[in-house]
Amino acid sequence: MREQQRLRELLLEQFEGGNAHISFNRAIKGLKFKDVGIRPEGLPHSIWELAEHIRIAQYDILDFSRNPDYEALSWPDQYWPSSPEPDSQQQWDEMVLAFQKDHREMAKLIKETDADLMEPIEHGDGQTLFREAMLIVDHNAYHIGQIVQIRRLLGNWE
Repeated sequence: MREQQRLRELLLEQFEGGNAHISFNRAIKGLKFKDVGIRPEGLPHSIWELAEHIRIAQYDILDFSRNPDYEALSWPDQYWPSSPEPDSQQQWDEMVLAFQKDHREMAKLIKETDADLMEPIEHGDGQTLFREAMLIVDHNAYHIGQIVQIRRLLGNWE
């Protein structure tokens, strides 16, 4: 049991950002709304597209991890927003809040002491909670790095 607890602690450390990765919240801190819909020349996505994609994918992984009636989204259409920019500041703010809520929910799943991180998820085909959490860590880190790169290109990064 002590090994499971240590594994949870290490996983949460990665999940929350830090060490080699920055968090989503850090990546968007101080971001100017006027910049979220810009696709820099030569790049395929805007900050909005990346952030919304991160939110959608994270929610999908969370839903799979806890919902026995999970239904997969259609790739790629349901994983990416249809526009390079949000409709409004409100839509951006709602996306940020939804990301944060889902991130907290996944962290709660990881922290649960009665859930074995290595036990295959019943409705899956071999996936474990550990694998799903690491998938979020890896996926988020990749796209968060892209957000930081775009902010640098736009002169909107410290």
